[in-house]
Amino acid sequence: MTDLDDRVLDAALAVLAESGMSGLTLSRMAEEMGASRMTLHRNGISRQGIVERLSLLAVEEYRRAVWPALTAAGSGSERLELALRATCDVADRWRHLLTGLFAEDGGVFHEPGLAADRPEAEMALATRAVFIEPLARLLRDGAKDGSLAAFDDPDLMATVLFNQVGWTFLALRVGQRWPADASTNSVVGLAMRGVSASRDFGAEDEQSA
Repeated sequence: MTDLDDRVLDAALAVLAESGMSGLTLSRMAEEMGASRMTLHRNGISRQGIVERLSLLAVEEYRRAVWPALTAAGSGSERLELALRATCDVADRWRHLLTGLFAEDGGVFHEPGLAADRPEAEMALATRAVFIEPLARLLRDGAKDGSLAAFDDPDLMATVLFNQVGWTFLALRVGQRWPADASTNSVVGLAMRGVSASRDFGAEDEQSA
């Protein structure tokens, strides 16, 4: 990554924080950098390219953030809570980008390759495995050691858990302007109670969830 790339990404993040995704234009990024729009054009920089680059950086940061929870000592419940708190930390650092992506498309969160000709009943988008697999693994670990409820479909419940925690955190943090700590504690606390070992989920519970 060149110095120009770094400056463009920093400028894009500053514009997102100030104006949101709707305000993210090459002109605004150039202004933030103290450069001209033509400078960005000449270097092959586009708005879509910047959004994609930032999205990849956010995904990689999530991957690194949840890794310690997968390798740490402790019960499945303790490590799942670590992973969910890490999810909120990453969401907070990238909140302006993530809320903009959700409003525009949210494609960064979904597996590619959805066929346009599929029936409407089958058009549900799968959340990308990079977000789901760590949580599903921790749910399985917790079920084995007795610290978490046993689910018939841990992957499905991990999908629910990721979306519940991530998007509710952002709704409180951005929409309601809650402090980060209060948002994290409330969202993670509620999620952990929902998957605690005192709950016993069967197939009907998971489908209704």
